[in-house]
Amino acid sequence: MDKLNELVSLMTLEEKVGLVHGAGLFRNEGVSRLGVPSLIMSDGPMGVRFDFEDGCWMRKNEERCSVSWIPSGTAIASSWKPEVAGVCGQILGEEARGRGKDVILAPGINIHRTPLCGRNFEYMSEDPYLTGTLVVEQIQNVQENDVAVCVKHFALNNQEKERLEVDVNVSERALFEIYLPAFQAAVTQGNAYSIMCSYNRFRGDYVSDSSYLLTDILRKKWNYDGVVISDWGAVRSTKKSFEAGTDIDMGVSYDFDNYPFAKPLLEAIKSGEISEDILDEKCIRILKLLERVNKIGDGSSERKRGSYNHPSTHEKLLRASGECVVLLKNEDILPLNKNSFDNTTKIAVIGDAATRKLAHGGGSSEIDALFEFTPMMGIASVAGGNVAISYAKGYYVDNEENAGGDVNWQAESLDAPLKKDKSVTDEIRAKQIELMNEAVALAKESDIVIYVGGLNRAHDTEGFDRTSYDLPYNQDELIIALLDVNPDTIICINSGSAINLSSFADRAKAILWNSMNGMMGGLALAEVIFGKTNPSGKLPVSFPRSFDDCPSKSLDGNYSEGIYVGYRYYETFDVKPLFCFGHGLSYSKFNYSDLKVLEDDDKDCSNAIFKVSCTIENTSNICGQETAMLFISPENKLPKRPKLELKGYKKVEIESNSTKDISFFLTPAAFAYYDEKIKSYRADAGEYTVSIGASCEDIRLTAKVVLKKDYTVFSLI
Repeated sequence: MDKLNELVSLMTLEEKVGLVHGAGLFRNEGVSRLGVPSLIMSDGPMGVRFDFEDGCWMRKNEERCSVSWIPSGTAIASSWKPEVAGVCGQILGEEARGRGKDVILAPGINIHRTPLCGRNFEYMSEDPYLTGTLVVEQIQNVQENDVAVCVKHFALNNQEKERLEVDVNVSERALFEIYLPAFQAAVTQGNAYSIMCSYNRFRGDYVSDSSYLLTDILRKKWNYDGVVISDWGAVRSTKKSFEAGTDIDMGVSYDFDNYPFAKPLLEAIKSGEISEDILDEKCIRILKLLERVNKIGDGSSERKRGSYNHPSTHEKLLRASGECVVLLKNEDILPLNKNSFDNTTKIAVIGDAATRKLAHGGGSSEIDALFEFTPMMGIASVAGGNVAISYAKGYYVDNEENAGGDVNWQAESLDAPLKKDKSVTDEIRAKQIELMNEAVALAKESDIVIYVGGLNRAHDTEGFDRTSYDLPYNQDELIIALLDVNPDTIICINSGSAINLSSFADRAKAILWNSMNGMMGGLALAEVIFGKTNPSGKLPVSFPRSFDDCPSKSLDGNYSEGIYVGYRYYETFDVKPLFCFGHGLSYSKFNYSDLKVLEDDDKDCSNAIFKVSCTIENTSNICGQETAMLFISPENKLPKRPKLELKGYKKVEIESNSTKDISFFLTPAAFAYYDEKIKSYRADAGEYTVSIGASCEDIRLTAKVVLKKDYTVFSLI
């Protein structure tokens, strides 16, 4: 640190100011005379975004910007496996370094508060514990490559509608129990080198101006020493943002000298309005980040070089994507046995989503993928050449211009909504009917029908929330028509968040769901359909039967549901969703038995007070993976708490007709809630129910435990 202090002392005021604001669209200014380079940043939740010119939103280096496309945040969470998050993080970090980046603007970990949020696909789950445990693994694997993560969007960026102005009003308890735990885990356990402050307001202040979030919580409560980078264009003031805790002011415009932390900051410091000491602190943090990624300092000569598009990466992604596919329903339809096919077998693949590529779109998560296995490509590849495969589009995408990607959208992204839904005109309706009739005719003459639908980049996108919970483009009507002519139609749905499947879920015999699953996602889906991969994904979000059942319907910033988000609401108030949190089937069958709860007394795990174990048996003839989930339920009537809270999970592979023992270690944090009076997490003495199950509704084992004393704890994860 002495070296960094000395380095800052040698800088002019102008040079220090250059470090704290954008001097290009994705870099700050370095101090070349002192050997301090710029920080080179890139978007990248699902891969390293293409390069842009410094001073305009025009792509450059196009011939070398194609990269691997990794599964979305929601897909990763569907795996319920930290190792999958780690693999995706390792690939993202290695390719970011290979592309010459210092900071990758990822991962995104905002809570799925409402299924309508267009950016949910970037995020992970409605549950903070699941999100927090996965993101720690992803961060550590990214940063092993001498690349800093920038965890986003801190905090309460849970919608895209009016994202620049929405003023979030949330209780302290909901803030600390739902919306902050994953961020706390990211910085205290994951050691994230940087974090991004969000666009929205919080209790009247823009988050970039919120000293409560950026200083009181992030710096003081969590002892964070990393860099706070603004979302692009999120800084609205100079003095307030600068003193609140924002370190680097980035934007979407090209007038870099007039960013709030540029000339306005320089003038404010010269006039004495802002202390230069605060600037020095920020510069030291930025230099420390450069040192951490080995761009300066003793490790710079050995900095990792990275690489991208290595063939081994694609095999890793295929295995990871296979764990993210969720089998929602199966009445002995799947897996398909391709050995029973012959040259008379006819397979119909129906749906625009079967052939649509999704990597290049969705806002700042867009990338130029080296290639992308669509579901159609995957199905044709796995089915082989002894069958006849035909395709029908099935439904008309009436907002085609929004369903792909526009590289110039970002320059205007702070001025107006990016996309709007269209009304269904007579012309659109005629095209819908024509494509539907064509698809139904194909289904009638086919032996097997596989439907692939869901959302595209007109809906899973930055800057735009869905206006309906329903499937777009008359897909419900089409699916029902297909089921009328072939009741065994296999339904595959892709979406970045929960979506309404109620119109056909009771009739369909086989339903598969996944979020955007990366460049190998179409092949991974096909391998599940044909049984090469045994599905093991489980839902990281609840699928309510209708939007009216959602606890979080408001998009005006009023978080009136408090702590009752997702399954916490459905379980507590007995509102049954269509598919619950944690639901996911396998081609294997599993039994749970032999629950044991022992007072651990720190013998096996530091700070543990209980060791909970059980046995899982695979009773089928196929090897499979099962995720066991541990929930806590307090028996105390006050304070009011959700009926169930996830506090542990384990995904294990079990050979056919075999058993595996698993264990959980429960620390006081597993029983804690946020007490607004003492401004801390606490676990009250008393009785609790420990439940282990295959989902929040499929509880297999329960036991009572007693906390003998009160505890105060630092975090929930």
